[in-house]
Amino acid sequence: MWLEDPITKLERAAHAAWPGVLEEAQLPMVGWSYVLLSKREETDRARISYLVEHPKHGLFKYRLQLRPRAQAAFAAHYLRLEKASRAFQRSERLSLIKPMCLDIANQASLTTYAEGLPFSEYMRDAAEDNARQLELLQLAGEWLDAYHRTKVSETRIFQPKHAVNYYHDLGEKIQSGDLKVAAKPLILQGVERLSELANKYSDQQTVSAVQYGDFHMRNLIFDGTCLTGINISKNQPAPVGHDIARLLLDYTAILRSSKELESGQIIPADAIEACFAGYRLVGPNDPSVQFLPYAKILGSLVNVPQRRNDRSKTNQKTLERLRPIARVAFT
Repeated sequence: MWLEDPITKLERAAHAAWPGVLEEAQLPMVGWSYVLLSKREETDRARISYLVEHPKHGLFKYRLQLRPRAQAAFAAHYLRLEKASRAFQRSERLSLIKPMCLDIANQASLTTYAEGLPFSEYMRDAAEDNARQLELLQLAGEWLDAYHRTKVSETRIFQPKHAVNYYHDLGEKIQSGDLKVAAKPLILQGVERLSELANKYSDQQTVSAVQYGDFHMRNLIFDGTCLTGINISKNQPAPVGHDIARLLLDYTAILRSSKELESGQIIPADAIEACFAGYRLVGPNDPSVQFLPYAKILGSLVNVPQRRNDRSKTNQKTLERLRPIARVAFT
């Protein structure tokens, strides 16, 4: 057995479930090597993943979740990938990991493994080469375009009123003191800006497609030639601007400066142009593309606690990256 001497309960669970996963996937029982990819073992959460390799069958990712016991949710995550994998049009440049086996009882799964590095690392390496960054951003746009075409898209009328009402209610809680946030004046300014944008873009035609979910640069793996998606978190139809906004805001916050933005702008013009050189399902003037980056940045800032001691490292990094952009965007 490739998993030798498991120590913790989580490791023992992964060890015990492994033969059944191999049997279900119709893979050999012997000859495997493994590398621990991640492990989280807390009171309410316990999950582990391994890179496993067989000399005749290649690389796979084996994942097991011990806690929480949420079989339906675990299976749904796998089935989202399975559905998308069947429809995704793979090429030498674009790919999506393939599901191999689901063990609902043990909350375990096996998928192919995407070789390469997170797309964000390639973007960072090109920090001094803006042309290369934009070339890579175009490739990400191509990938998302291919993904959005895995299900028949449909035109619909863009209705941002639900987002506006949600943030208006949050704004009232912030003003009353019921909700304490780190960037109160900026967030309240953003709520007003969102209302103005909603009036501008409401009742225009957009396109709805199957949503990826958390479409940021670390959920894409690149090997220098092929870009692979790895972690689909949603599969319901939604305006395409949700995924586009997530990618472009992630890119801007991490790799660009607010000094490159014009007043009222949230994404640099050259980044928008590069993305839409690859993404063709809609253009940059689509109302969901225009509106949703502002909602995304506002939503991220709202989740940062007021007190520094209450913030996680991720909270603090989010605040430091997004506040300068929001100051420009909300003017």
